[in-house]
Amino acid sequence: MRTLFFVLVFGTNFVSTCLSQDIKGTYAIKNVKTGMLLRVKDASSKNGTPLVAYYPQNWKCMTWDFKTTGPNTYQLENLLTHKTFQAKSAGTTEGFEEQPLVSGNAGQQYEFIQIKKDTFLIKIKGSDLYITPSDVNGGVNSLIIMAEKRNSSEQEWTIYQQSPTM
Repeated sequence: MRTLFFVLVFGTNFVSTCLSQDIKGTYAIKNVKTGMLLRVKDASSKNGTPLVAYYPQNWKCMTWDFKTTGPNTYQLENLLTHKTFQAKSAGTTEGFEEQPLVSGNAGQQYEFIQIKKDTFLIKIKGSDLYITPSDVNGGVNSLIIMAEKRNSSEQEWTIYQQSPTM
């Protein structure tokens, strides 16, 4: 009985350790299908500015500081505006808008579900909605929306470290 208990406890801890990641630092978030990055539109710091897709650049407005809030869960602070993004309206599939970072706000927390090395599905904490480009062809300044899981590369995101100066 003790052996079974040890195996269950050790096995559970081993599996959760292997499946969890701790992302620390500043990263660009790039869509696998479109090749576009997440950015606040026109690099604006005005509350309510939409989150859009944009060509990859090494700019602060396209770089996100990952702040751990739980296992595989993060708040994302934009390096330029020092704000984050959240759904325009809770419980809808509308787009995202820029808002001040509020510690503990579940609507500003994102689960990074690893599907392969540095490739993730990004789910809004406590929902079944995933960050998704509205234009799967990668239109500049096209809205980033939330959608139910589609099992396609349009909902897959890679991250890479970025340390912009502008």
